[in-house]
Amino acid sequence: MKLITLIILAALLFLGLYLGISASKLRRAAVNRANSWPEVLDLIISSLQSGASISESLANLGKIAPAAVRDNFALFTKNLAQGEKFEDCLSKLKADFADPISDQLFETLYFAARFGSKNTIKVLRELSEYVAADLSTRSEIQIRFGWIKNSANLAALAPWVLFLILRTQENAKAAYLQPTGQLILVLGVVATLIAYLWMNKIANLPKAKRLFTKQILAK
Repeated sequence: MKLITLIILAALLFLGLYLGISASKLRRAAVNRANSWPEVLDLIISSLQSGASISESLANLGKIAPAAVRDNFALFTKNLAQGEKFEDCLSKLKADFADPISDQLFETLYFAARFGSKNTIKVLRELSEYVAADLSTRSEIQIRFGWIKNSANLAALAPWVLFLILRTQENAKAAYLQPTGQLILVLGVVATLIAYLWMNKIANLPKAKRLFTKQILAK
């Protein structure tokens, strides 16, 4: 096999590996962050029930929140300590998460802090129950969709197992040494990469739409 063909195949394989690992890390981080919200809501509710203010409850999360979101709340605490307005800090936190669940949480806390509300804890409890139920449903669906990813892995691997078997035969080995055979190999790797990424994409559940996307403005 010519050197240029080996370089192309290696580059495509490394590209596919890099994209796969990157996508896996992003999915894992997104899942960890999403799974943190029920605990975050429970911590805020407990803090409010103990008599702490909304800003204090959020600031405490910089120390006790789940690891996936702790740094974000620590930055909120830092901004608040530097004298920034609560609404500005909350707006930055909302933009940082850019998540439908956090949007609902921060909008609720903003209106409670600005206008006051006796039902804040009740609303947060209902939001916590909704988030927990939604995460449970998504997790169950994702498990059921796991067969699609398994199919993608099998579909990507099977042709190359067959290729290795064919390479043991002299006629097939000689055929793949020809320019046409090498072109088929390159096209095969490209097709495998595209099919694998596409099947993994359709196996992911669609993200919920954000309803509260406007910046929180201090008045």
